[in-house]
Amino acid sequence: MSKIKKGDVFDVLRSVLLSVLISIILVIIFAVVVKFADIGEEVIIPVNIAIKILALALGLCIGVRHGNMGIVKGLITGLVFAGLTYLISAAASGDFSLGTMTLYDALACALAGIISGIIAVNVRNHND
Repeated sequence: MSKIKKGDVFDVLRSVLLSVLISIILVIIFAVVVKFADIGEEVIIPVNIAIKILALALGLCIGVRHGNMGIVKGLITGLVFAGLTYLISAAASGDFSLGTMTLYDALACALAGIISGIIAVNVRNHND
């Protein structure tokens, strides 16, 4: 098993930060679109999930600098990202209740993180 190095920790921190920033930017853009377009409420949840998946994929692909431990980096990034986005949205809405959707969201972020971490590490190894 590989030892965790300082560079790997920074990969995760950088990926989480980038993912959260990308997610916030995309959510703001989507909120503006929803405000001015006639979009039904049934579209909001799937688009928010897609935004999170895209943010994780981009955050990991940009944030990973060391081409190892993609599954671990992706899983940790996905779970921390899910926790931070939950805290941000709960603080914004004033509702900190946990529900089934929160669990599904965490699982989706973990899975998206794992897949994105594998891709990010392999792209990084291919380019080195």
